[in-house]
Amino acid sequence: MLRLQDVSLMRGVRVLYSHATLLANPGERIGLVGENGCGKSSLLGAILGEVPIEAGDITAPAPENIGHVAQDIDTVDEVAIDWVLSGHAPLVAAKKALAEAHDDMSAAQAHATLAELNEGAIVAQAKIILHGLGFTEEMTGHRVKDFSGGWRNRLALARALMCPAELLLLDEPTNHLDLDSVIWLEAWLKRQHATTLIISHDREFLDRCVGTIWSIEDATIRRYSGNYSAFEALRIERLRAQDAAAKAYERESAHLQSYIDRFRYKASKARQAQSRIKMLERLKAVEPVRATREWRFEFLKPERLPEHLVEAQEVSLGYTDKLILRDVKFSIRAGERIGVLGVNGAGKSTLIKGICQELMPMKGEFRFGQGLQIGYFAQHQLEQLREDETPLQHLRHKAPEEREQVLRDFLGRFRFSGDMVNAPVKPFSGGEKARLALALLAWDKPNLIVLDEPTNHLDMQTREALTMALSSFEGSVLLVSHDRHLLAATTERLMLVHEGKVSEFDGDLDDYAKLVLESRKASLAAEKVKNEAAAPSVNKKEARQQAALERQRIANLKKPLQKELAQVEKELNPLSDELKALDAKLADSEFYTQGDQDEVADALKRRGEISAKVEELEARWLELSEAIEAVV
Repeated sequence: MLRLQDVSLMRGVRVLYSHATLLANPGERIGLVGENGCGKSSLLGAILGEVPIEAGDITAPAPENIGHVAQDIDTVDEVAIDWVLSGHAPLVAAKKALAEAHDDMSAAQAHATLAELNEGAIVAQAKIILHGLGFTEEMTGHRVKDFSGGWRNRLALARALMCPAELLLLDEPTNHLDLDSVIWLEAWLKRQHATTLIISHDREFLDRCVGTIWSIEDATIRRYSGNYSAFEALRIERLRAQDAAAKAYERESAHLQSYIDRFRYKASKARQAQSRIKMLERLKAVEPVRATREWRFEFLKPERLPEHLVEAQEVSLGYTDKLILRDVKFSIRAGERIGVLGVNGAGKSTLIKGICQELMPMKGEFRFGQGLQIGYFAQHQLEQLREDETPLQHLRHKAPEEREQVLRDFLGRFRFSGDMVNAPVKPFSGGEKARLALALLAWDKPNLIVLDEPTNHLDMQTREALTMALSSFEGSVLLVSHDRHLLAATTERLMLVHEGKVSEFDGDLDDYAKLVLESRKASLAAEKVKNEAAAPSVNKKEARQQAALERQRIANLKKPLQKELAQVEKELNPLSDELKALDAKLADSEFYTQGDQDEVADALKRRGEISAKVEELEARWLELSEAIEAVV
């Protein structure tokens, strides 16, 4: 359980939030949202005891029962699979006890603990997690320090997921994942039982993963029921109500003040005037809503819009003697919006680099339309920004003859104004550098915008602004992203990069999610068959004995799982029937117009209760079914 009681937290002299009182129920999945710098990561640090709070109290599980992503793992000189397994505290403790056993009794006890934990099942779970996050069997044997930064972040996430936690804290878990791994992570989080607190700027991920939102706003933390989309709707309604209350207060206070001004000095009305002064003092002032102006920018209309932009003819791409993509054939025409799908390492970025002429074909050719102007955004370009130069100087390189005010006005559209225009880029955050890169791209008025994972450092507001800008852009778009909201809102055609080939994907993002999960399951099954085939051979009699023992062992492991599965089904069936009946009733318009309003309210309340319970039972049913299948 996690409880915040009257918590106040400051950063320097700035109050991030105060008097925050919240309760996270066991198994609840919560999205923690708010503007950049509002104190989301600080709250996770406070829960872990790493950040001091100014007032209040935080009740959380013991540190060994909290799963969180480790920081600063660059120098870890340990094999990946072993380091991930070290996230399972009970297994580590049992192994330590065995290593330190000083007599037969303590050694036997340590062996019994290891047998009860089922080390083989824990190792299998670690491999499933690593596989889900994109690691091959070979990669699990590499040392942690030998991986690149993005892969080390995946290892840290895998280690956090290995913890048999009561509370799981995840800070931007999808930032360094590809879409396939994000889809797998969603499915994993829905099956685990820990209370989970997630910071994320990926609205689709939050919509699918959480049922509660904690929003840092107005110097406190508010709780909203539902996913991110529900939170947005509820918050808008709350702000409207707050605005209406503020206007009512203004009208009432103006009326009272008018009476006081007229009669406070008249003896005959003095008592009534004093009474109204007290009323005015007691009247609770509700601060009017300060309309937060939504930030928007746009990609300028291209100066030319040729019909044919890019055509690939039997193109093969790779590096030195390593072929990545072969016989690639496709075309990009004016106005097309294309999303590129594929697992990490499949060759998406290789394809993008070929189109942007950063990588020459090993075979075949790209044909580029006359007047093609590509605007290219990739993460490595943020590193190419000149750190000692300002945003204004960066733009001045592109337009040396342009008036400074024109350049300042343009940068202002990307939230670079005041002193920030003349500030060196070096201390900028990743999000600020990404905004500058987008501004420089937009200045060139491209007719083909190519974006390779543009959202990694962007907050929710900037992601939404990018979505709107791409949606209204008149040119063509080629997009690689793990942000499904961005993909769904801005692309109309999908291409799949898979096993060295590039092909049209005939389906939508939900179809792709199903394909990913089925593919992961099939891959694990194939790995199991491969391992069984590699096992040393034995004679037939021994094989029969081993098979019988193995069947008994598996039956013993499956029995408690099957018993619980039967109980879940027993609870689930009547609830599912009741839910269907309620849905049928609530779908009938006459129920609202002719029925009792209390009955309508009760039906809606009951449906919410049953729906939550059915979702919980279905998730448990799926988890048990997969656990039974996974018993080896």
